[in-house]
Amino acid sequence: MEASRLKPQIGRLRHSPRGRALLALVALAGVAELAYAVVNFSAMPPYLRFDLGLGAWVGAVGAAFLLAETALKSPLGLLSDRFGRKRLLLVGPLISMVTAPLTVLVHHPLGLMLLRALDGVGAAALWPTIFAAVADVVEEKDRSTAMSLLNVTYLIGVAMGPLLGGLVNDLTGSRTASFYLASLLFALATVVCLVGVPARFPHHAEHHTDSQPPHISLREMWESAKMVPDTLLLGFISFFGIGMVMLLVKLYAMEVLHLSESAYGLLLLPPAVVFALASVPAGRVGDLWGKERAMRLGVGLAMAGMWFIPFVHNHWVLLICGCIVGLGYILAIPAWMALVSEVGGSRRGAVMGAVFTAQGGGAMLGAPLGAYLYDKVPIRIGQWVIPSHITPFLGTALALTLSFILTVWFFRDGRRVRQTDAK
Repeated sequence: MEASRLKPQIGRLRHSPRGRALLALVALAGVAELAYAVVNFSAMPPYLRFDLGLGAWVGAVGAAFLLAETALKSPLGLLSDRFGRKRLLLVGPLISMVTAPLTVLVHHPLGLMLLRALDGVGAAALWPTIFAAVADVVEEKDRSTAMSLLNVTYLIGVAMGPLLGGLVNDLTGSRTASFYLASLLFALATVVCLVGVPARFPHHAEHHTDSQPPHISLREMWESAKMVPDTLLLGFISFFGIGMVMLLVKLYAMEVLHLSESAYGLLLLPPAVVFALASVPAGRVGDLWGKERAMRLGVGLAMAGMWFIPFVHNHWVLLICGCIVGLGYILAIPAWMALVSEVGGSRRGAVMGAVFTAQGGGAMLGAPLGAYLYDKVPIRIGQWVIPSHITPFLGTALALTLSFILTVWFFRDGRRVRQTDAK
């Protein structure tokens, strides 16, 4: 009886217009995230380092993507508020469908940076718009659960991107094959968007329409950002830490743990699948237990797991530590995005864009710093020397520790709700 009453609304909407819209958005996010994971986390770092001899450029090329994504998320989120979600959702897959195969024809680092910047434009149009669209169709009380569905797509991408990209490369004997795979996936994402995503979204009963949508201006973007200053600070710091290692994990696995590309993908697959299956129940924790509590617990777990990773070299112990970080992720991120979606009204896309901009800004600065630390900066404490490839992981642990302190300070139970009501 009680379980039936607590059944998420999205489960009851399977055959409704809103349910179909939600499923289409999740499918689009899943295919697009898989394609981006193939390029960003699987194909590009080893291709630059081992095929082109541009290992020193791994951070810079990744930062070009993050710079474009960061600079444009807020304005493109605002565009989705004014001109509709579907038009913006098509931009990302269409751009990257072309840039992925072009990558194998360009060998100069500046040309590669340009292509990655174009990918960043597409990602900036896609992700804030998807999160805003989910908030359009799902009521507030079930929004953390709905956001966890997007979390599932991210985890599937993290698991399957390196695996599929690595398998294609290993089977063909070429590190360029995965770029063609990514292009096919972006084409599939375009078809999913054209066929499945409605041109006009069926809003839930609590949705507030605005006869005068926000104007596209720097002032509007600034006003949207001012609604969530604490979230912007938290997003910047936490993703600065994540950015320090996100382009290096596969290189670390190949160079330090001596794993092949496909073996690395297979190592990630089991925990990622488990977490993908657990994401919706974990998201429901935020709806039932409180979004602020779920955030605090999730960030705390990620911080704790990250402090062990730099000092462990056994594959399976590393996997356990990674699972602790992953558990924190699936608890914190849906609750966090659900809290953000409660703010903004007709500016929801712009507010989402501002938060993603802060996250991207942190990652953009963290990525080149992490690449530099990985190659150049060991830590010496007396006779104890920590190798340079460990240094960026320690930086991530420090950033997550500060993020946990900010989460405890800013996200007290009910505080966000009271702020939103006051506005």
